[in-house]
Amino acid sequence: MNKRALLPDSPGVYLFKDKGDNIIYVGKALSLKKRVSQYFGRTEKDAKTRALVSSIIDLEYIVTPTELDALILESNLIKEHRPRYNVCLKDDKQYPFIKITVKEDFPRIFLSRRKLQDGARYFGPFTSARSVRETLKLINQIFRIRPCKKKITTSGRACLNFQMGLCNAPCNGMIDKKRYRMNVDNAIQFLEGRNEELVYKLDEKMQQYVVREEFESAAVIRDQLQAINYTVSARQHITGGFDDWDVVAVAISNKTSAAQVLYIRDGSLVGRSEFMLYSRGADEGKVMSAFLTQYYSDAPVPANISLNILPDDDTVLEWLQDTAAGKLDITVPGRGRKKELVYMAYKNALSLLTMSLIKDDKREKFGHSALIELKSLLDLVHLPQRVEAFDISNIGGTDAVGSMVVFTGGRPDKQHYRHFNIKTVEGIDDPAMMGEVISRRLARIASGGGNENNRDEAPDLIVVDGGSTQLSAATGALKKWGLDIPVIGLAKQLESIHVLGRDIPLILPADSQGLIMLKHIRDESHRFAISHHRRRRSSRLRSSVLDEIPGVGKKRKEMLLRHFGSVEKIRAATLVELEQLSGISKGTAATIHKTLHVSKSL
Repeated sequence: MNKRALLPDSPGVYLFKDKGDNIIYVGKALSLKKRVSQYFGRTEKDAKTRALVSSIIDLEYIVTPTELDALILESNLIKEHRPRYNVCLKDDKQYPFIKITVKEDFPRIFLSRRKLQDGARYFGPFTSARSVRETLKLINQIFRIRPCKKKITTSGRACLNFQMGLCNAPCNGMIDKKRYRMNVDNAIQFLEGRNEELVYKLDEKMQQYVVREEFESAAVIRDQLQAINYTVSARQHITGGFDDWDVVAVAISNKTSAAQVLYIRDGSLVGRSEFMLYSRGADEGKVMSAFLTQYYSDAPVPANISLNILPDDDTVLEWLQDTAAGKLDITVPGRGRKKELVYMAYKNALSLLTMSLIKDDKREKFGHSALIELKSLLDLVHLPQRVEAFDISNIGGTDAVGSMVVFTGGRPDKQHYRHFNIKTVEGIDDPAMMGEVISRRLARIASGGGNENNRDEAPDLIVVDGGSTQLSAATGALKKWGLDIPVIGLAKQLESIHVLGRDIPLILPADSQGLIMLKHIRDESHRFAISHHRRRRSSRLRSSVLDEIPGVGKKRKEMLLRHFGSVEKIRAATLVELEQLSGISKGTAATIHKTLHVSKSL
C-alpha cells in the first residue's frame, strides 16, 4: 500500500480494491491522507472494518474541491459499482417521472424513465408506473394535453386521442397556441398540488366566459372544475395541515436494512415508497446518511423532511440544504402529528425488514438443502458453495458473446458476473465458443489462486448450458489448464444433467430442489448472455447509422442517444425537436433528419 504515502491532505473520494481489482469500498474524506490512515492504524476496529482491511490490496483516489463535492461523487460511485462493504440501495431501478415538454409550442405529456437536463418539467419520481399512467389519463381527460409526437399541421385527420376526448388535437389546428398553453399551465398547477389556486383561477375564467356568453368554453371549464374537485376529495387524507414534506424512517439489522418514505403534499398523505439496503453491520446513523444521499440524488428535495434518526454525517445535511429549491427544515420530531407519522413510517420499515429477513431465511434453507442434494447426486467431494455457469449467445455467428454467472451459497453473486466477447471462433460453432470462454476463465484461475474475496477463486462446480457436446468442450478446456473442477451440462430437452464419465444423463424429478437450483442458474446465465448480445448488436447497428451523418461526431452521437434513447426514436423525432437540442444547429438538425429518413427508405 505504498500509495498511502502519496495521499494528499485534501478533500476527496478513495476507492479500496481487492486482489481481483474489484472496488470493494468507496468513501469520502475531508482529508484523504488522514482518513485512509485510520483504516491501517492500531486502534480497535469492528468486525466489518477488519474484514475490509484484510481484503484491501490497492487503492485509488479522486481529489475534489470540497467535502460536499466528495459526498456527491461518493454517492454516484456507490450506485455505479455497488461495492461489497458499502451501504447500498438494493433497488436501483429507474423510477418513472411525468414529463411535460414545456419548450415546445404545443407541449406533450408522457411517462419518462430518465430525468434529463433538457428544459422540460419533470414531476416525480413515482414508485408505480401504473399510478403514473392513471395520473396521465386523468390529466388528459381534464386538460387534454397531447401525449403523442404527431407532427403539428393545419390539416389532416386528428388522431384517436381526440376522438376519445383525451386531446384537443393541436396537430391539425383544432386549438390555438394560447389556449393550449393555458391548459398546460393548469396541468402543471394540478401536478404541483396547488389545487386551491387552480380552482380559483378556473372559476374566475369560467365566469368571464359566461359574461361574454361563450357558454361552450364555460362548460369545458365547468367540467374541468368538477373533475378536479372529485379527484382531490377522493384521494384526500388530511394529516394535520402541513405543507409539502417527506417522512423518512429506517430500520436496521446486521446484514440488511429497510427504509420507508411517506409523501405529504398540500397537507395530504399521497403516497409512500419502501426500499431495502445492504447495511452490512452499519448503525442507524450511517444507514440514514447513505439512504438520504442515494435517494435524494434522484428525487426532488421538499421543504421539510422528518426523520426517525439524524444522519451521522453533517455533510449530508449541508448537501440537502444546498440541493433544496428553498429553505429546508430537517428534524427528528419529538411530539405531535409529525412524530406519529415518523413512528408510522418506522413501523412500516420494520415490517418490511421482518418480511425480508423471513424470505431470506427461507431462501437460505432452500439453497442449503439444494446444495446438499447436488453434492450427493453428483458425487462431489465438497459442497458446491460456489457455482459458475456459462452460456453462449449469437445470431448466425455474429456479435457472439459468452456469459459467466456466479452463485455463492445458492444465491446470485452479481459482482462476480462476467461477459466475454468471442475472439477466436468464426461462424456458428457454439461448442468451440464455449471452449474459448471457459478456457479464458480457467486461465485466470490458473494464474490466480487467492481467497474468498478473489474473483479468480476456483469454483466448486461448473455448469454449461447444453448437453454432451458442450460438456466435452468444457472438459477440453480443463485438461488444457490442468485443473480438476467438477463440470456438468444441463440440456433444455428433458432438463437432463450430463455428467462426465456417465453414459446416461441424470433425469431428476421436477420438484427436486437440486434441479430447481440448476435451472435457475442456467436460466440466469442465459439471460445475462442475451442481454449483453443485444447491447452489443444494438451498439454496432447504431454506430453504423449515426457515424454516416456529416457533422455528428462522438459527443453529438452520445448526446443524441442519451436524449432520445435509440436510433429509432431519433429517426421518429421531428425537425423542430432536433433543432431544440442544445449544441445542434438548424443546419446539423436538418442533415440528421434528412440522412436518417433517407437511410430508412433505402
